[in-house]
Amino acid sequence: MNYIVQNIIFSNRKVCDEEQMYFRKHGHVVQENDSLNLDKYASCDFSTYFNSFSLNKWLEYTKLSNLTLTLSLQGTFIVELYSASWFHEKAIHECIGRFTVQTEQKRDYQFPVDISKNDSIYFTIQAINRPGVLYNSYYSTEIGEEELNPVDIDLVMCTFKREKYVARNINLIVNHFIKSENYNGSSHFKIKVVDNGQTLPVEKMEIPGIVQIFPNLNVGGSGGFCRGMIESLHDDTSTHILFMDDDVLVQVEAFEKTYNFLTLLKDDYKNEFLGGAMLRLDQKNIQHENLAGFKGNHLIGLKQNLDLNKYKNVLFNEKKEPITNAYCAWWYCCIPKSVATLENLPYPFFIRMDDIEYSIRNIHQGISLNGIAVWHEAFDKKYSTLMENYFMFRNNLVVNCIHHTGNKKMALKFLLRRFAHDIFRYDYSGAELLLDGVESFLKGPGFFKSVDTVKDLKKHSIKQVKMKAIGEITDIDMLYERYCVDLNKSKESHLTKLIRFATLNGHLVPSFFFHSNGFAEYGYGNNSKMYFLKKNVIACDSNFESAIVLSIRRKKAFRLFLRWLKVSLRLNADYNRLEKEYKSTFYDMTSESFWIKYLKI
Repeated sequence: MNYIVQNIIFSNRKVCDEEQMYFRKHGHVVQENDSLNLDKYASCDFSTYFNSFSLNKWLEYTKLSNLTLTLSLQGTFIVELYSASWFHEKAIHECIGRFTVQTEQKRDYQFPVDISKNDSIYFTIQAINRPGVLYNSYYSTEIGEEELNPVDIDLVMCTFKREKYVARNINLIVNHFIKSENYNGSSHFKIKVVDNGQTLPVEKMEIPGIVQIFPNLNVGGSGGFCRGMIESLHDDTSTHILFMDDDVLVQVEAFEKTYNFLTLLKDDYKNEFLGGAMLRLDQKNIQHENLAGFKGNHLIGLKQNLDLNKYKNVLFNEKKEPITNAYCAWWYCCIPKSVATLENLPYPFFIRMDDIEYSIRNIHQGISLNGIAVWHEAFDKKYSTLMENYFMFRNNLVVNCIHHTGNKKMALKFLLRRFAHDIFRYDYSGAELLLDGVESFLKGPGFFKSVDTVKDLKKHSIKQVKMKAIGEITDIDMLYERYCVDLNKSKESHLTKLIRFATLNGHLVPSFFFHSNGFAEYGYGNNSKMYFLKKNVIACDSNFESAIVLSIRRKKAFRLFLRWLKVSLRLNADYNRLEKEYKSTFYDMTSESFWIKYLKI
């Protein structure tokens, strides 16, 4: 049978209008729905993120042994096929076929593709003599129907009072994918929405046999996704579970490519996770991350900040980077049910680190593929000490205990570095949240078993700084130029740096040495030297839209230093014991019996 493995798709203003992620045009080319109209001598190049064919990945992971490009054309065209590879930050191209076609009526043309070399396949078309039209086209392979793997996917979304996003994604997936007859996978997807806020209108959103809504306790992403996994495992009509965030934007072709890829997957890789890349919602051609690795006290995001309008980056994006403790984030992560079982459920973290822990536990390497991605709001726009210092740090310590990805020495150094990070930046509430997180960890696994997640969230969320609109912050003139000048003062002598650290970034320096005000960036790029010898610092987000005034408070800092010392001594004394406790209770806390009680279902 002729089996379509990848469709040629065009830009969609409702999803992504970055045209160069779909095709590059030369001359006058107009897109009309699912066709491209090319004027005489105009051309289109499909060496793009969504339309190039990732030959290296398909050959390594799937049964694909032959490939054909089918183009639906009307007019007279020169068609050229290319293979390419990434070499020393350059794309090396080789033309592997050149054809001339001429037709008065719309007609399909098949072009066999040489798959014997290089990493990627793409094609170009040029209209000659007169205008022409390119219609729906695709890459396909000849394969016996009996060779296809059975694949049925439960798409699980977890949400909390974000009805607008959930409704948008259900509408997109149901009406433009599941109910469409143009896709192999359309009848092999079902949607399970776990509603932690219990606010979704079930009677309006549920669609028999397609969409199910499950009201759930507010137990965070960990509990929400776990509930969806449990329901899918009990349903027992699917082979895979696809976790996806509720607030992402997605091209439905990602679901089709996921399905096609899994139906051809070799037996050696049937237990692997298939992870989607995260692209920035504000700059849709920029990739935030394409898989990642966990190193005990930091994360390594792979292929970060690539401009996917550039073909050399598209090629590099498919290069494998072997990394220990690889993980697939749950903004888009497809998990086979050969791995996801009722005795192999997520850990009850509430939020953060759940996807990392589950990946470390189960992933050998993880698979990604160009075109399988979601757009998500950039993390640098929503920096939160509640998330980073309380939840992330607390749960990080647990993961290190369970999987030996860190030890006591790492924990103590990690705590000191993160604590100093916030004290040096006058973010005393952030330092307090950090210590709160360690104290929760020190309570042992019993804390995670019995904590009231809603009360715990409220208790700690009130502690983080509250950003305000720039115009509401201060009477000082808020000039972007001045902000940039302060941020660009990057040079610092070794002596100044030594003095900064010796004086706890000015906390031990008399006030008469201080300037009144200064500027800094608040968030992941926050630099402590911008606070040195400043009484007040206007800390702005990276887009200069919101800010907070942070002031030096010596008494508060020293009280927190004493608390840090006490917490560090407890961590040093109790770490080895806690490591044993977290490990000994781990399998119970990832079992169905535990989660049934925890979720009260």
